[in-house]
Amino acid sequence: MKLTKLSLTIGLALCSAGAMADGANFGSPDTVENTIASQTAAKKTWRENLADNGITMGADYFALGLHSSDGVNGGDVSNASGIARFYGSWNLVGQESGNTGGIVWKVEHRHAYTDYAPKDFSGTTFKSPDNIGYVGMISPAYSDQGFRVTNLHWKQKFNGGKTSLIVGWQDVTDYVDTYALASPWTGFSNLAFSTGAGAMGLPDDGILAISAGHMLNDNFYVVGGIADAKGKSDDIFEGFDTAFGDSTYFTTLELGWTASQEQIYTDNFHVTLWHFDEGSRHSLSSTVLPDGTVVGGESGKGINFSWSQFLSPQLMPFVRGGFSEGDVALYDKSVSVGFGYFGLGAPKNNLGFAVNWSETNSDTLQTFVGASDDQFTAELYYNIAIGEHFQITPDIQFIKDPALSDESSAIVFGLRGRVFF
Repeated sequence: MKLTKLSLTIGLALCSAGAMADGANFGSPDTVENTIASQTAAKKTWRENLADNGITMGADYFALGLHSSDGVNGGDVSNASGIARFYGSWNLVGQESGNTGGIVWKVEHRHAYTDYAPKDFSGTTFKSPDNIGYVGMISPAYSDQGFRVTNLHWKQKFNGGKTSLIVGWQDVTDYVDTYALASPWTGFSNLAFSTGAGAMGLPDDGILAISAGHMLNDNFYVVGGIADAKGKSDDIFEGFDTAFGDSTYFTTLELGWTASQEQIYTDNFHVTLWHFDEGSRHSLSSTVLPDGTVVGGESGKGINFSWSQFLSPQLMPFVRGGFSEGDVALYDKSVSVGFGYFGLGAPKNNLGFAVNWSETNSDTLQTFVGASDDQFTAELYYNIAIGEHFQITPDIQFIKDPALSDESSAIVFGLRGRVFF
């Protein structure tokens, strides 16, 4: 079976080959366009008619619950939350030439069912007294933030789709260090197996940014961006002040190789350079005053790498990791090894398994909060499609020597559900 046909079997984890046919798409499988493209089979006639006029849209709702009996205080820890999303794109120019240009949007509401959200489950946010003492992030997208704008930008393609330029409010994880299983919606839930492998500092996902990608030839590509590191996704218009006033930026440059542009998320090797300016609230040493003023906060920088390749029509192993300096990233060093198995049990089901070794940030976490040096993490999930509009994903994680806990290990059980239209 050819890999371009395989994309039809792996459902919502990947964009379809047809969606890529009009040129290189440098966003992750979780970008608005690719999320919509993966739902082609479920589209109604009215949506197909809109698509003929350059308008595509979708909506979904997620619910997630996490539980562990190995809390930092020796007791049970349980968190749960939900996320509603409405997203779409409207190509206003260039439909005939293939050099399309248009507006992309994604609006969300993130809300907790319990006193604390899954984002606080690990303990790294230092908000919840009931956590597992793990230096890391488990399902960080599942917060209690409320309404937010994750995407509101103009995306323009050039050179028959070989070049893309995006200007406006963006989620940087749509274009930084992406691969097929990075999505927190359909793939791994632990950040160690997602963007940056925990060894990259990340700003909010919904900030003013400029990003661009270009296919240098049939196999090599480059992607870069600069983003407002002080921006807030729940108050996007404040970004005009933070991006152009007393500014702090997150900058990235990625060089990569892919077997073909249709396989850019699967058969891929890339190296990503990143830098985080000082003065951001995302620094591990910064303090945010009640009026929002950030005090302190050093800079950070690092390099990440990623390799993934299909060894058979269904099996895709990967090796990912990174090295960082400064007090922005959670880890000084991180290495993850795992695989995805697509079409397990049914064409749209997929299974993922991975293990991670990390060395916690020595500048801050080890020095100021007494975190231990090393952690080992393993995660296994099975994304099951039920009908055309529902998914359920059981998940189990094992953490050896959680760095902020006296417990020798922690086991985390998770269950994620998704309804989409």
